Amino acid sequence: LENSPVQETAIMFFSLNESVESTKIEGTQATFDDVLESEITGETNTDVQEVKNYMEALNAGKELLARIPISTRMFLELHEIILKDSRGRNRSPGEYRKTQNFIGPTTKIEDASYIPPEPQLVIDYISNLEKYINDEIEQDLDPIIKAGIIHAQFETIHPFLDGNGRLGRILMILYLLDKKVITKPAFFMSEQLEKNKFKYYALLNNLRTENPAWFEWLSFFLDSAIAQSDFYIEKLSRIENLLKEMLIFAKDNNINPIFVSAIFKKPFFTIKDMEKMVGVSYNAANSNIKKLLKTGKIYSDDRKRNKTFRFYDLVDILRK
Repeated sequence: LENSPVQETAIMFFSLNESVESTKIEGTQATFDDVLESEITGETNTDVQEVKNYMEALNAGKELLARIPISTRMFLELHEIILKDSRGRNRSPGEYRKTQNFIGPTTKIEDASYIPPEPQLVIDYISNLEKYINDEIEQDLDPIIKAGIIHAQFETIHPFLDGNGRLGRILMILYLLDKKVITKPAFFMSEQLEKNKFKYYALLNNLRTENPAWFEWLSFFLDSAIAQSDFYIEKLSRIENLLKEMLIFAKDNNINPIFVSAIFKKPFFTIKDMEKMVGVSYNAANSNIKKLLKTGKIYSDDRKRNKTFRFYDLVDILRK
């Protein structure tokens, strides 16, 4: 990824996919396409907003890492972003819980599959977790394994009334960025976790017993990380090959190569989007779009005015 010609595109859209899949684990129905459509229409709904919040929190976390350690301050700031304008906006955004919560199939605590620590213990438990995250102990422990432990412990504390899973999955990425295991926010596991959601939950629950099954959890965590990495490596190769094909096509058809770069960054777009991104006149943008339309490289809706265009060859790679 570091030396890829499509690095910016890959990180942007792999982050979007991570956001879609992580919120899907929590029950949202927004798709990859829904978010892209929202970017050009300006219209949104609660599910799309939650995906956008996740992306914003991930980016904010990366920026915060440059100034502060992984800590309560960071948790609270990111939690507020995750819940803003969403279904959880009334669930104490940016505050640790002051009431007992639980995880279970119904709204009755007696049906709970897991009851987290009492609210008065949350701050002490989070302080212990902060110490574990930031202390240079267990130096022989691989940071990816430690990320799996940190994620499990955060989910076990369950310090917020809502948004714990989403913040816990962002925490894995931020920890590996902090430890320089990755240089870009590109350690994404939510798609694999969503595919195996009930196993994910069950293995986390198996850590909350007198004999916690750490080996089983960490084996699953590492297997998921490897599977997701292999999946993204294959996607990256396909995006790179598509870029090569499109640049050759652009040269053969007298299309501005900067225009090709632009549609790789914004595969759902309008003429005005391209006018602004490429820095050309409306007529020049329209001319390039017409060439791509005529040859089936992009497709448009059937509106007479304010048409929107879609570069499906790229989107098909990203959403599968």
